[in-house]
Amino acid sequence: MGNESEGASLKTKELVNLAVMLIMFVGYSLTFMIPKFYGATDAYVGVFVFVCLAILLFCNADPVSLLRKKDRDFLILSVVLVITLINLFIVRSGLGAFFVAADFLLIFFLSGHIRLSRRSIRILSGCYMALLVVWFFIAYPRLFADYAFYGYNTNTAATFTIYTLLCAFIFAELLYEQGNGGTLSVLAGLLMTILMVKGFQLALWHRARGAFIMLSVFVVFWFLVPKGWWRKKGFYRAAWILATFGSLAFVSLYVIVGATGVNFRLPFFYKDVFSGRDKIWYEFFTLFCRKPLTGIGTNVTIESFFEFNVHNAMYNFLVIDGIIVFAGILYMIFRFAGRAYLAIALKESRSDSDIQDEPSRPVSGSRKAPPQTAEGSRLPLLALVILLSVFFESYFDVDLIWADYALNLLFLCSTVMVHMREVKP
Repeated sequence: MGNESEGASLKTKELVNLAVMLIMFVGYSLTFMIPKFYGATDAYVGVFVFVCLAILLFCNADPVSLLRKKDRDFLILSVVLVITLINLFIVRSGLGAFFVAADFLLIFFLSGHIRLSRRSIRILSGCYMALLVVWFFIAYPRLFADYAFYGYNTNTAATFTIYTLLCAFIFAELLYEQGNGGTLSVLAGLLMTILMVKGFQLALWHRARGAFIMLSVFVVFWFLVPKGWWRKKGFYRAAWILATFGSLAFVSLYVIVGATGVNFRLPFFYKDVFSGRDKIWYEFFTLFCRKPLTGIGTNVTIESFFEFNVHNAMYNFLVIDGIIVFAGILYMIFRFAGRAYLAIALKESRSDSDIQDEPSRPVSGSRKAPPQTAEGSRLPLLALVILLSVFFESYFDVDLIWADYALNLLFLCSTVMVHMREVKP
């Protein structure tokens, strides 16, 4: 009786999770399909995402119970959120900065608690694939029919396309696994090839460096790096260190080299290597040095660019929110990375045909899962590789933390943990 009750509770949680994420998906679709919707709602997206994540938090984790148990991750999350809010009041910043940090922290915290089955992932990734088809054949030709007037900034359009394409790639992977080497697998492989070719063609046509980098990193990590390397702790740790601390090191090196005056033009792109970010990043550094603990907030006017945009996700958190909050964010990232390592290194994972379409649970009874290597269960690794690709793309922009892409981040983090429950390294 107890097992039946627990199973019903898990099923309810999964349905709530799927419903909330589908609502977020509707907002995501409308944002990029209808420019007027984007213009009318952009200021409220961070709040909308925060409310959705709060619902997921109360559905998948009991905050009161976590406080009573003095759960370390939840306590750190709570303290960092409070400090973020205090800092922003001290520097008289806009509250939008709070929701950027809060949403990001909640997504990585929820990755250790949220329950999402492969069926839910199949539904969501199928939605991404359907959106991509509508975008390519209906919305995109309409929005970009006139070269003199685009419906969106070309960089935004390219990044949205590649980010959505990579989330849709998960659907192709599910088809590939389901085919078990047969005709369906061949067709899924062909679909993957078409997605990659179309993605590079569009990124180059838009001359969008960030989107091109995101897709290029994905191709290297997924198709060229041996899958077994991801189970090697040295390689795995190096990838995450480069994705986070490497981003700040890149900013420093870029500013230093840019100050020398050296420059050259990138092939296929319309900008020079040093096209202004060196000046933007240096100006933010001088402002940050005055308020390293609290950060500078967002109520600041900069001279090096026409709008307030840090153009680097990790640097954004450091400069705007300060050292203490940035440390808390890094803690949540690396806690997720630790759980993700266990997920992709899981030696006794189950194939698609052996996994029941319900949230991850220990296998009981006489039904035994066949032993497989990490290569036999590629879904968590695929989602992780896509996630890291976005981290590296955010060397140059803030798409990793942009509220409009919060669903993508949540979807990827949840997919990484599809075979796990609350696994704590």
